[in-house]
Amino acid sequence: MTLLDVVVVALVQGLAEVLPLGASGHLALLPSALAGAPDELAAVLLAAHGGILIALALYFWRDMGGMGLGLWKLAKGRPDAGTRLFFRLLVGTVPAAAIGWGIGRLGLPELGPIAVAAILALFGLFLLVADNLGMTVRRVDHLSFLGAFVIGLVQAVAIIPGVSRTGITITVARLMGFERDEAVRFSLLLSIPLLAGSVALSAWALWHRAALAFSSDLAVAGALAAGAGLIAAAAMIGWVRHHSFAPFALWRILLGGGVLVWTVWG
Repeated sequence: MTLLDVVVVALVQGLAEVLPLGASGHLALLPSALAGAPDELAAVLLAAHGGILIALALYFWRDMGGMGLGLWKLAKGRPDAGTRLFFRLLVGTVPAAAIGWGIGRLGLPELGPIAVAAILALFGLFLLVADNLGMTVRRVDHLSFLGAFVIGLVQAVAIIPGVSRTGITITVARLMGFERDEAVRFSLLLSIPLLAGSVALSAWALWHRAALAFSSDLAVAGALAAGAGLIAAAAMIGWVRHHSFAPFALWRILLGGGVLVWTVWG
């Protein structure tokens, strides 16, 4: 991969992984020249995921600290809001991690550009409809453990390129009536343990294939993805406090529809 390829992949990953756009779907539509050697691309994606993980942990430092303090209080028999948030995330993470691990072991058939484009557009439409139908009355503090389980469970669908883990969880949260910024908050907090697990497993696999070595390209990928992810998280939460998810949904619909038209009739 050239340095330009690394930059493009890192920025796409950093933005589309955090925003409800679908990083894997966008990468699948990039020219085949960006593919590179499988291990080389995997190392760049690993660095990008690590950067996004750091960015989200920094952005949500209050929630992270609150959960740590909540576990300390739980040990002393005085659970608080941080304790409950931790267990909501745990309940939401376990089903997605288990299903993702199982599907990863079995493998998924590769999807072509037409299928990925259709999925991008379809789930963009789902987000648009859910955002308009959903009420805006609930916060994360109101989330039941069953609700956390359901939101966590649907993350497993995001293993299909074009679905978007952030997009599908926000869609379900909005259908449950959560405020837009609270839907984003819980969705991105849910991504932290999954990203941590993904980074650990990918690093382990690449290390055992003797394909993981620190390089300037990986440093660039991690830094760019971290910066893009941090900006994306802050910008999205700031936007949806006063506006809808329509721009994100419409981007997916227009991109997917445009690729379909170009592929079929171009």
